Amino acid sequence: MSRYDDGPGAGFIAAMILACIFLIGLAGWGIHACNTAERATLGALDQEVDRKNFEHSQAYREGLRRDFDELMLAYSRAKTDDERAVILSTLRHRVQGAPPEAVPQDVKDFVASHTK
Repeated sequence: MSRYDDGPGAGFIAAMILACIFLIGLAGWGIHACNTAERATLGALDQEVDRKNFEHSQAYREGLRRDFDELMLAYSRAKTDDERAVILSTLRHRVQGAPPEAVPQDVKDFVASHTK
């Protein structure tokens, strides 16, 4: 045997390296498949919980109140009936999109009093 002869050990090492590469690839594919399945099943539930938590946060409520106040102020400053109709339509749309318990009573009364 010469010192340049591969011998029986080189083939075994190459097979082990290929087996390790295959197993790493298989593990990566498995992790990806599990993550995809988790997002498809539990991801929607997580988003719903996050949305509900946000809607109950003080920042959301204060921002909603500020938007309603700005729209009601714009309505009172409007100069034409067309402007008032557009602002009132926007206000109704925002009230319908918000959780009912988050809409202040004065805003509900305002919308109800201006509904034809």
